[in-house]
Amino acid sequence: MFSGFWQKIGCWPNDIRNHWKNNEDWLWFHAVSVGELNAIFPLVQKLKNIKSKYPIIISCTTKAGYEHAKTLTRNSDICVIYFPFDIPLVLKSFFNKIKIKLLIIAETEIWPNILNECKNREIPVILINGRLSDKSFRNYHLFKFYFKNVLNNFSEILTQSQKDTEKYLKLGANTATVETIGNLKFYTDDDYFKENNNLELNGGHGNIIFASTHEGEELLAIETYKELLKIKNNIRLIIAPRHITRVTQIVDLIKREGFDVTLRSENKKTNTSHNIFLLDTIGELKHIFKFCPVTIIGGTFTKVGGHNILEPIKAGSYTIIGPYDFKIKELTSVFIGNNALVQVKNKDELVVEILDALNNNEQVKERINNGVILIKKNENVIEKYLEHILKYL
Repeated sequence: MFSGFWQKIGCWPNDIRNHWKNNEDWLWFHAVSVGELNAIFPLVQKLKNIKSKYPIIISCTTKAGYEHAKTLTRNSDICVIYFPFDIPLVLKSFFNKIKIKLLIIAETEIWPNILNECKNREIPVILINGRLSDKSFRNYHLFKFYFKNVLNNFSEILTQSQKDTEKYLKLGANTATVETIGNLKFYTDDDYFKENNNLELNGGHGNIIFASTHEGEELLAIETYKELLKIKNNIRLIIAPRHITRVTQIVDLIKREGFDVTLRSENKKTNTSHNIFLLDTIGELKHIFKFCPVTIIGGTFTKVGGHNILEPIKAGSYTIIGPYDFKIKELTSVFIGNNALVQVKNKDELVVEILDALNNNEQVKERINNGVILIKKNENVIEKYLEHILKYL
């Protein structure tokens, strides 16, 4: 909450205010954090290429999202800010300083005051890649009498799935404004996996990565690794925690379990199976998947509900999830149904699946290929979103 506090209450640096003053008809994209930003950034780039006359501003809520946005836009003139608090006085000050042409919000961000302010100023607002978890839907539904009017301040609500569309309609959204388009995370550009940032992850080892882990899952990763090393000694474990603020805690855990640690930020090679590689940087995870024959998705072995499965599948990494996938069920059910994703119940099943994957038999190759094909079939989703946005420009 306190990251970017001054910007969030409307105290903008002079260079940002001058940037706003010298340009008009801004296209404003909002993505709460890193995952949402990664999903929409290819769309931002395409729109910038097509409609270069419109300046672009990207806002994020979290520090990780803001810093990642700064990194992604470091060689461009895109303006990056923290998303202002949804307080009328703050918002009026913001809109008085910048002329917004169109606001495009990613996924689940529903802010009543900003939507109302945009309506009063006749600024169209599009929700893209829209989704609602079952929990969010239940909470919103308790106050349907209120959120019905809020949702109808969106010019369009463009959703990831038919199930999401149905949820928005049940909350009272206007049928004419809601449409199922698809998941933007299906799209990755041709250069998406080319960068490797000097990652030293080759060397003849079978890399397995536990990606976007939460507390409790790092211990599962280490215990699984110990079981695997009893059978295969040329395996290397990579752990990528969801929140790098937990790195110190994870390093202590790894050492207590009898392993050495190599931090990505140290830029050192990890050459032995006794050394666990810990990704302690932001924005590099997507580049690591191509080095890993096997990916285990974090947030699915604790009651978090799961994270992005598309990046590792696209990279050709054999992808495994645990029993808790309720946040990503729409995606996982499609991939499991197309024999492109594996779900396990516990550590014992996980060990077996990883060993099968490392043996790279025909069934493994088939699942990997099925996943890549399924993603390619859905990659035109970005063009569909562009078509809707361009109507307002």
